[in-house]
Amino acid sequence: MHNAGKALFAAVAVLVFVLDRVTKLVVASTVPVGEERPVLPFVWITNTHNSGAAFGFAQEGTLLLLFTIGSIAVAIGLVYYVARTPVPLVVGALLGLILGGTVGNGYDRLINRTVVDFIDVHFWPVFNVADSAISIGVALLALGYLVQSRRAP
Repeated sequence: MHNAGKALFAAVAVLVFVLDRVTKLVVASTVPVGEERPVLPFVWITNTHNSGAAFGFAQEGTLLLLFTIGSIAVAIGLVYYVARTPVPLVVGALLGLILGGTVGNGYDRLINRTVVDFIDVHFWPVFNVADSAISIGVALLALGYLVQSRRAP
């Protein structure tokens, strides 16, 4: 069963990366930078460029190298961990979300020196698919470990 967790890790990571790249390319080619378009009640598409961390935090261009190195280190660490550790399905999927998001934003930083953010809900900084995948993966992993630690004798 643990090999299935490793396969799910890879599949989810690739899926998130591809979805992130496609959505960023579509937004970049159809929405001018700084323009906002409504798509759902309380959700807009806004083409912004972020040289900082997730959700537009730490908008210092000088931190680009630090965030790029961080993305590479996280990606290598995740792949190394999954390659050497038995990984249940759920953990594989959640780690795949984190890897796919990390590689998606890392790719942007390496190639474009900025990350395209576009999901705008007006009460939160503008974000993208990669940011969402990382946040969901980390939050659910933390919740899972919290629940497990409370069950342990």
